[in-house]
Amino acid sequence: MLLALALQAAATTPRCPLNAPYDPTNPFAQILAGKAPASIVAQTRDMIALVPIAWEHPGHVLVIPRRGVRNLDDMTATEMADALLLARRVAAAQRRAYGNTGYAIQQNNGGGAQHVCHVHFHVIPNTPVEKVESATPAQMEAVRARVAGALDREPGAE
Repeated sequence: MLLALALQAAATTPRCPLNAPYDPTNPFAQILAGKAPASIVAQTRDMIALVPIAWEHPGHVLVIPRRGVRNLDDMTATEMADALLLARRVAAAQRRAYGNTGYAIQQNNGGGAQHVCHVHFHVIPNTPVEKVESATPAQMEAVRARVAGALDREPGAE
């Protein structure tokens, strides 16, 4: 009984509570500091789009702010707009690269599904499921090259 209660509490306790301080050692902070590698698809002044280390749908990309921000509540209105504008560009590139017919944008704030305590937006194409739990650098580079190449083909791109 105690074990069951402990497991239930662990399952409902958020990994990234809204009121906790920002942890500069989180994986995205390490990428932003140049201390960890990343397969970067696109960049703006305030945002970076990169390939995650795990996915269920090929072409999955994350959009993260360059500033150390824990959750949506801490983002400025400009950052929120910039994140969604980049997510929309990525989604259009995913369609050109993979031929998917739709996509989802997923974002968590202190919930049990948030694993990295730095705000991020998942841009998930509705490509057929091909689950990858720990991508190799070559797999990540293949996704990066395909989506980034499609970004270069966006209308108005030179």
